[in-house]
Amino acid sequence: MEVKRTGLEQKFFELCYPVVAELNYTLYDMDYLNGQKLLRLFIMDDKTQTAVIEDCVKVDRELTPFFENNEWIPEDIVLEVSSPGLYRKLRTLQHFEWSIGERIAVKYRGELELTEELKKEKALKNKVLVGEVKEIQPQGDGNFEIIFDVELKNNNAVININSQQIVSAHWEPQL
Repeated sequence: MEVKRTGLEQKFFELCYPVVAELNYTLYDMDYLNGQKLLRLFIMDDKTQTAVIEDCVKVDRELTPFFENNEWIPEDIVLEVSSPGLYRKLRTLQHFEWSIGERIAVKYRGELELTEELKKEKALKNKVLVGEVKEIQPQGDGNFEIIFDVELKNNNAVININSQQIVSAHWEPQL
């Protein structure tokens, strides 16, 4: 489950990744919305797993000369730098590894290996699981399995899901 970037999005990634790293942040994720000429960078400090406004401003200021001096970058592009957020998307193996011990929501496709008792659970019929990530097991070829403690109506259950079955995932903190 790796993010495949192409075209301008890949060029932006190659430009921004080393600049963000040089400032001792992690480029958690990015979105390039071509139709809106909008580039969103999601950065974080590895120690805090988030970013504050000062961190975002620092990255924005460091990137400004690159955006002003590269011919291939559209003149009217808007750069947004922010933290991954409280409900951060999970799109890579690294994202899921950072989520061990965290509560997440996973929308999946296909069937899971479940006991007969679990197959009757209403919560599992909508193909969205919410629970705490216990472990990530790499499977090779970029695939991995998530072992997590899923919250069900009457109890919890440990369920494994393969990364190839994941449609979308994000943190789902209890506030």
